[in-house]
Amino acid sequence: MVNIIILLVILGYSAWVLVRFLRKSRQGACAGCSSSKSCPGCAGSSVNEDHVKMKKSL
Repeated sequence: MVNIIILLVILGYSAWVLVRFLRKSRQGACAGCSSSKSCPGCAGSSVNEDHVKMKKSL
């Protein structure tokens, strides 16, 4: 009985990790990254920073 519960816990956790990975991979590299707003390598963050700089200069 305990073996079945342990097996279900492991399979449930594996399914949850797989679903989470698939959701993040659909968003793309920068959108799925937790530091996408401050990442210098992400094109989206540099565009936003340039836009903010342009607003401040006006």
